[in-house]
Amino acid sequence: MNQESKILLQGELTLHPVPVLLNYLYDQRETGRLVMVQEGVNKTIYIIEGKPVNVDSSLRDETLGRYLVKLGKISEEAYQKSLELMMNEGIQQGAALVKLGLLGPKELYRVVKDQSIQKLLTAFSFREGQYRFYQETAFVEKIYRFEFPFQLALKQGVYQYFPETCLEQELAKAGSEPIALLPGFQGRLAVFELDEQEKDFVPLIDGYKNREALAGLESEYPFARRLLYLFLLCGIAGPGQKLADSLRAVGAGEKTEARVEMFMPTEGSPEVTEEPEPEVQIKDSPDKILEFYIQLKSRNYLELLGLKPDTDDEQVENAYHELLREFGRDRFPSRMEPEIEAKLEEINTDIIKAYEALRSQERRARYLAGLKAKEEKPRPQTYLHAENFLQEGMKYVRNRDYVNAQKMFEKAVELSPNEPEYYAYLGWTIYCNPELDQEEKTQKAKDKISQAIKMNPNMDSGHVFLGKILKEQGDEQAAVREFKLAVKCNPNCREALRELESRGIKP
Repeated sequence: MNQESKILLQGELTLHPVPVLLNYLYDQRETGRLVMVQEGVNKTIYIIEGKPVNVDSSLRDETLGRYLVKLGKISEEAYQKSLELMMNEGIQQGAALVKLGLLGPKELYRVVKDQSIQKLLTAFSFREGQYRFYQETAFVEKIYRFEFPFQLALKQGVYQYFPETCLEQELAKAGSEPIALLPGFQGRLAVFELDEQEKDFVPLIDGYKNREALAGLESEYPFARRLLYLFLLCGIAGPGQKLADSLRAVGAGEKTEARVEMFMPTEGSPEVTEEPEPEVQIKDSPDKILEFYIQLKSRNYLELLGLKPDTDDEQVENAYHELLREFGRDRFPSRMEPEIEAKLEEINTDIIKAYEALRSQERRARYLAGLKAKEEKPRPQTYLHAENFLQEGMKYVRNRDYVNAQKMFEKAVELSPNEPEYYAYLGWTIYCNPELDQEEKTQKAKDKISQAIKMNPNMDSGHVFLGKILKEQGDEQAAVREFKLAVKCNPNCREALRELESRGIKP
């Protein structure tokens, strides 16, 4: 563990679910890594001053390539080519996709940001397992950092992915007292971007109805319990006109103050409008900043300055000043989004660090020695080898050779035993294998696929496979439920959509 890192929080997700942890860390303005493990699946949420800025996931389904396939942005063939390039050249998938001409640098930035937000939202589905929060800052310079509107992400995660059983368990902590809106709530509602129906619901939290009465309004307001939970969690409403400390606290008996932020103008204050400053010259597009930023973290200092290992002091000096001029603030419009401003500042910081590491022969020698030591370390490619077995297995499936397909998927599972998608495909080929006993293989297949779904409830392929087996068993109601879940996980899941459309069912 990094010397600067210390475990600030740890425990069970059943006691402190993801929304509670994120809201607590937001209120405390913590910086560090929230690491969660559920059924062998790992997620790490990077947090700076309380706000999530990026997310790592061990799930195949949440890699950049699979995310793009799910969106329909790239084909399976293109995905496979990117894997081959990753393995041959030891580069990241984003860089491989750009090199293949499948994405431009600017588009890559937007896609990686959207993917990271999606990984954050699916983390809300974790219902059991362990968590640890490491209070540290070492990661800050090493990762891409994105601006996530915290309250909107919290709302989306609770609405879309927070499990029903967890929601009921958390709401029960509010007790049976009447629930009222707390002072200053009006100014804090804007961050949730409530629609008209949600705005109509707000006055019904009137200090006379308790949680059960408010939940009873779901026939007219389908979101009632989830919005109520958000308000209790964020200190907008509380039982007995007090903060819902039993619901918000993470440590035993610990109370947390709500971070109060006003986002609406004071009533009666005039709006201030500023005339845009005329640009004296044509400025570079802010897109240039995003294009450069997305390549920043995958480049060493030599590559950042566009230099070769045998460079001299003068070349370093010239490259440094040239790049500083290229990304000088005056080269861009006077008004840019705060996120782009922050990225420009980070680029310039890294340019200065690169110069400091390379500006003399002795410093370059030390830096190159450290670079060589890193390159000599063997690259872990277990995931790529397992992925190759999966792709081979899929080829056998397309040829209806389920015996050899099963062998390939077994090898994939052996290499990556914590990857749920491999279990799902293995279960399906076991079910389709003509050499196995029907009754025995059906149960074994359902067990494997159910295990995969438990590890990753948001995996459309697992729900499709289980739905097909249930359909063949004559359990039509259960099959339809699985196909609907597959579409909820992936609105572009063609197999599930086809199954539902054939029954005249809208997803």
